[in-house]
Amino acid sequence: MNNSDSARYCCTCGEPLLLQGYYRPIRSIGEGGFGRTFLAEDIRQAQRPKCVIKQLSERTNADVNSQARRMFYQEAMRLQQLSDHPHIPKLITHFEQGAYQYLVQQHIDGWDLQSEVQTEGPFNEDKIWQVLIEVSSILRFVHENQVIHRDIKPRNIMRCRTRGNLVLIDFGVAKLLKPDELKQSKTLVGSPEYMAPEQTQGKVVDSSDLYSLGTTCMYLLTGRSPLDLYSPANDFWYWREALPTGRQLSDRLGAVLDRLLQTPIENRFPSAKALNFHLLACQSVRQLSELPQIND
Repeated sequence: MNNSDSARYCCTCGEPLLLQGYYRPIRSIGEGGFGRTFLAEDIRQAQRPKCVIKQLSERTNADVNSQARRMFYQEAMRLQQLSDHPHIPKLITHFEQGAYQYLVQQHIDGWDLQSEVQTEGPFNEDKIWQVLIEVSSILRFVHENQVIHRDIKPRNIMRCRTRGNLVLIDFGVAKLLKPDELKQSKTLVGSPEYMAPEQTQGKVVDSSDLYSLGTTCMYLLTGRSPLDLYSPANDFWYWREALPTGRQLSDRLGAVLDRLLQTPIENRFPSAKALNFHLLACQSVRQLSELPQIND
């Protein structure tokens, strides 16, 4: 529900509408385990530019509340660390007001890729190449800054309305890389249907994000949950059989996807950088093959 211009308190949470005196929530755009997300505007400027505000809810359980505060603060630090990249939302500020913590970040005018599939149908090969190339480039930057996203999925990839480029959002469960990460059991976080096998066991490495990028492509290609396209008993993906009738993919793209979806970590691409280089090389070959042939 939208807040009216004359309202003094939010119709959703009951808090004062002007945060820090100038951020005004307009409507709720999401709710998760640790709080709410709002579309807001900055009334200090005549154009009233839009922004996104995350509100951390207080919990009665002290341990849960402490964990939520820690994750919220970590997201702010991650965004601040990664804000130099043009395809990651910029952190504007974070603060406390009343009983809540708030994080204000850049608003991406567009839609997520899950919504795009639901509206326009499964992606064709050209659109999958774009997703792979652009997201692998973002992940290269993220990983080189010693961060793992841990929740790559269609809803966390936005398409900008004006230019059509992609932006990676929601670093709420991102974590720092550590050399001995694979040896340590960690808390399970993320979205199970898009997780790498090792992540479902509470372990995560940088190539876990690459596996999740592969499962994301499974959904984008078929419109179906990755869980419906995989046989654990046979360790086999049936995504080719689920493609829309009459649609086929090149062997080159199929090989990339198959490698991303390998259960053994060592069988995947060794890094986002290696994946991105491979994709750009494939793209160059594709473009050359599409050039008109000149007969002697």
